[in-house]
Amino acid sequence: MAASTANTPLRLALSDDPLGQAEPASWIGPLVALGARASRFNIQSHGRQLILAISVPRRDFAAALIGCGWVMASPEPKRTDPLEVLRGLQPHTPVRVVTSREVIADYFTRLNETTSPPRAHVGGSQWQVPGIRAVEVLEDLPRSARTPRPSPGALGRLARVEESWDTRLASPEADLAIVGTLNWLREELDALVSREDEGAIPNYPAWGNDAKNVGTGQDVGSLGNVLLPHGPKVATWFTRLYAGAKFADQFPIPDDVRAIVLDGAGAIKYLSQIEVPVVVCVLDRSVADETAAEIVVQLRNSRGEPVSLREELEWTPPAGVEALAFTVAL
Repeated sequence: MAASTANTPLRLALSDDPLGQAEPASWIGPLVALGARASRFNIQSHGRQLILAISVPRRDFAAALIGCGWVMASPEPKRTDPLEVLRGLQPHTPVRVVTSREVIADYFTRLNETTSPPRAHVGGSQWQVPGIRAVEVLEDLPRSARTPRPSPGALGRLARVEESWDTRLASPEADLAIVGTLNWLREELDALVSREDEGAIPNYPAWGNDAKNVGTGQDVGSLGNVLLPHGPKVATWFTRLYAGAKFADQFPIPDDVRAIVLDGAGAIKYLSQIEVPVVVCVLDRSVADETAAEIVVQLRNSRGEPVSLREELEWTPPAGVEALAFTVAL
């Protein structure tokens, strides 16, 4: 994580109350960093599955923060000129279009270059081409959708993904899954994220897009703005959310999933059945049940090869968090 001018670690803050003052905490940033480190380690590994297990006093926000780190560390898609892409399209081509305010998934109709500036007709509406930030051709389009453009906020600035954000929205990796208690996970997505050096969080609607940080002129983002969960009415998404109680119904896991965060004992019981490159297990010490920990330790002892958190992942657990890492053959 970055450091402040006083050479003290920069801390992040979470708030579930848009009208309240966010309190920075030393554990937030390292959990985001863990997701990013896991992504980079996975790029370097071949033929083995990385398993990370962290034990936390309470698992609130842990899975979501780790997931945010994974999403922001994904490779930047190739940037293209929207006008050149639109010129090469045939009518009725499914596309995803990103503007300054919206993300639209719909069918391209035509490009009108007789006007100044040129206008693109998509899904019954038209946009001036200079206002289109990114365009991606889709293989298929199950349904048309239009959603507000999410802002990556403080996490985006920290990861320096702001310049590539529109391209990421147009062409998302969408390779992350989080398994846990859906009601809890969805509540956590509304949490607002700020940097300690950027001031207070203002009145900001859940999953909002255009609010500004008081006194700084900085966008504020929520965890949901970064994770962008899949849903029936979304125009773009990064993350699948699965209920731990019904996760068995999701097998086989889609081939494009590269990382799964198992949030709690109900999800970790499926560990031995998951064959994706990276699995992160979040164990909750506030629950008096050691079954999940036993599953992880048994797999490590029977099939695992240890991975050094400090030397290979370049990550150190924050105070109050215990962690181990190992790989197994896929």
